[in-house]
Amino acid sequence: MKKKSIIIIVFTSFLLLAGVVFYTFVQYSNPIQIDGGSWTTEGKKEIVYQFYNKGLRRITIKEVTVNHGKKPNGLALGISYGGRLVQPVTDDPDDQWGRIKFVKIDAVPVYPRLNPNEINEAIHRKDNTLIYYGIKMEYKEPIQSITVKYTYFGLPVTKKIKLESWGFWNVEN
Repeated sequence: MKKKSIIIIVFTSFLLLAGVVFYTFVQYSNPIQIDGGSWTTEGKKEIVYQFYNKGLRRITIKEVTVNHGKKPNGLALGISYGGRLVQPVTDDPDDQWGRIKFVKIDAVPVYPRLNPNEINEAIHRKDNTLIYYGIKMEYKEPIQSITVKYTYFGLPVTKKIKLESWGFWNVEN
């Protein structure tokens, strides 16, 4: 074999191995972390699961299902530009802690979590920095698990989150 052919084979093998390692990292890094939840039983029964991105890059949620593939009603991505966690409430532009807005689940990327100093700076700047995120949905039956499909580093990822350990998964109807 010629020296040039050996170099090409080694280089191609290295690129393939690097690609497999990167793909495995993206699939198993699980940057989405549930941080809590809040719900309302007045009017529409809605629940919001607060979450954050502990990853290195932004993610974009593509689909959310509950309890083994059921599509929830009223699905939305909640974003907070201030000091308040996302809750199932309406927009209040006069809220002193910042406003909460609900958008289509894939309309806004979820950026990596800010540290406490960055959060304080963003609140004081009032420059519409996205700080907190939540997944809002209507519920009629207990939600035992959520499956989130999203992109991370441009690759599709699926994460199943079991909610039994949270203590609020079986919200009374």
